[in-house]
Amino acid sequence: MNSLLYNNSQAKAIDQLAADHLGTDSYELMQHAAQAIFQHVKKFNNILVIAGPGNNGGDGWVVAELARHNGQNVTLWPLKPAKELKGDASLAAEAYIGPVINSAPGDTFDCVIDAVFGSGLNQNVTGAYAAAINWMNKQSAPVFAIDIPSGLNGDTGQVMGCAVKAKTTIAILTNPPGLYTLNGKDHCGMIITERLNVDSNCYQHLPIAAHLLHESQLTQLIAQRQHNSHKGRFGHVWTAGGQAGMMGAVQLAAYAVLKSGAGAVTAVTDKQHSVTIPLQHPEIMTHAFDALRELHPELPQKPADVLAIGMGMGQSTWSKQLFNQLINMQLPKVIDADGLALLQKGQLNANDVITPHPLEAARLLHCHVQEVQANRIKAAQQLNQTYQATVILKGSGSIICSGSNTYICPYGSDALATAGSGDVLAGMVAGLIAQGHPTAQAAQLAVLWHALTGEKSRQRICFTASGILEELHLHLPA
Repeated sequence: MNSLLYNNSQAKAIDQLAADHLGTDSYELMQHAAQAIFQHVKKFNNILVIAGPGNNGGDGWVVAELARHNGQNVTLWPLKPAKELKGDASLAAEAYIGPVINSAPGDTFDCVIDAVFGSGLNQNVTGAYAAAINWMNKQSAPVFAIDIPSGLNGDTGQVMGCAVKAKTTIAILTNPPGLYTLNGKDHCGMIITERLNVDSNCYQHLPIAAHLLHESQLTQLIAQRQHNSHKGRFGHVWTAGGQAGMMGAVQLAAYAVLKSGAGAVTAVTDKQHSVTIPLQHPEIMTHAFDALRELHPELPQKPADVLAIGMGMGQSTWSKQLFNQLINMQLPKVIDADGLALLQKGQLNANDVITPHPLEAARLLHCHVQEVQANRIKAAQQLNQTYQATVILKGSGSIICSGSNTYICPYGSDALATAGSGDVLAGMVAGLIAQGHPTAQAAQLAVLWHALTGEKSRQRICFTASGILEELHLHLPA
């Protein structure tokens, strides 16, 4: 069930299904949720619970009473008076008989429980709520967030003014996509999902927001490779780009094609680069494309199996001539970097992949980058509909959208925020397609492999794109 992500409206429907499945009403479901949360904090002697105005706060009141009944020292800081609460939250407050405070405490605690806002928050946090969140972020005690760190939008991962930075997030029944993309990873800490003994099959038929990728999928990388093979079986990729002075990008992409397992690669690039690249990587074949000397330069007659276009391509006359000669070839294509700036609607299909970062995505959608980041899932889906290709929207929690399916990669690290990292990813996608992986699967596997390499690398601050390539083999499944 953890591989399925549900937005706020979908989660509400699941809450009702869960109550029906357990034979309880919504208040009893709150008790079940609180019991599950309590198991993670019962080891702490001195607990502070900060409760908000809704049912997330209600969960906090119940957890506080459970801890008090267990003999722990509990303090509850309600951000809305108990007499002003409604529904299940009001019932939960009535059942609590422990100490209550009305302002930020001066004491220290072993554990702070964030029960201020749930995943449905859709406006910026202000006033006393913002003050409480900022207070939590200054504490040395571990913060446990119920459902989602307060202030984080569950559907998008946006910080709504300010948000708790939790050590542990305990999601109840479902995981919202905002835990895994944009700012989610910086705020959630360890994510634990409590299913409350609800059979996941009872609601898996409901619509979902996205699928969550898992590293176990990397077993697909080697599943179809046979011992009795030759390089032709694993495909030939052309990587096209690298105008004068921009050799590194196309070279990184070409080498990534080979490191991801393809049989052969040819870099179609500037004449000077075509001589230099094999001196550094003799495995890479090259073809010089000289638009200045020839009006219509000839490309090799034997087609490749896959094209990767745009890495270091630029937007010069040379760039446009090379792009225009390649874009109409009836081969699977991976369009990256400057290739995205030259791309037009109607040039791609479901066999192709585009790999924009947020700024490139904004240009493709003719909007501001803030609009892309405000709802990364929506932006990836719009790109898929507009360009008819599989989309990899890069960033923290990369989004992959292919047709009606959307995926989020929960792995990666800031180590991947380095020049050339995207060129490596584009080469990996092309290399996996060349080996016979379906386009959407190749996109998912490449993003996973790339992200896990960045996450598990020992080099965090000084990681380079070349370092990604050097470490790829370390993160293959055994």
